[in-house]
Amino acid sequence: MFRHFSSALTLTTCLLLGTARPSLAFQFNPLSQVFTPTGSEATQSYEIVNDTDEPIAVEVSVVLSEMDLTGDENFTPAEDDFLVYPPQMILAPDEIQMVRVTWLGDPTPTQELTYRLIAEQLPIHLVNPEAPIPNEPRGEIKLSFRYISSVFIRPQNVAPDVSLVSVEPTVIDSGETKLSVVLENQGNGNARLSDWQLEVVGQGQTVQLTPALAKEMNSRVILPGQQRQFDLPWPEGLPIGDVMATFQFEN
Repeated sequence: MFRHFSSALTLTTCLLLGTARPSLAFQFNPLSQVFTPTGSEATQSYEIVNDTDEPIAVEVSVVLSEMDLTGDENFTPAEDDFLVYPPQMILAPDEIQMVRVTWLGDPTPTQELTYRLIAEQLPIHLVNPEAPIPNEPRGEIKLSFRYISSVFIRPQNVAPDVSLVSVEPTVIDSGETKLSVVLENQGNGNARLSDWQLEVVGQGQTVQLTPALAKEMNSRVILPGQQRQFDLPWPEGLPIGDVMATFQFEN
């Protein structure tokens, strides 16, 4: 699972004893693209570059991204929704491969859909038949790279609509009191919390929270029809106890 809503590069390391030699790697771009359900923009292109001095194997796949209340992502295979060509490839040193991705899903979705495009180096040892056989065992460090790119299927006239569901004090495992805020996106487009204001009132005291003062919420994403919970540090100057709040969001 992956926190929040950003593209990522992950890697897995395997260390074998002996003399180490450089690992394999590749470049993948872009890390975020918007598709339309129909038309010319229903197909987008990606570039994979093997910028090493050894051949590598790469596989490209797509998964549906779903987010839980705390922002963790869960991935579901979505091979039926896209045509990826080529899905697997072997790249020679310095070779560039273009990958075309076409949306095959619902041509008239009622809301914006979010997927992840994963480009992953396959754990295949490609042997050069002309390479000399070493006289003694040698070790190597292998890094398995995986790029995770954001894919948005965005129909026309979608927009987010974020409202406040609840705000209350909550005590976390460490014993610290946090301000628990639950928001809901009732719109049909992804909501990025970059321009908002939360006014909290408790025991006659009022505190204004903005993205600069509540970084735990700043630029986070709420998918259409979903809720997100944010546990914020208790605001300075606000007595701990029951509170009321109002929330304003600008798309």
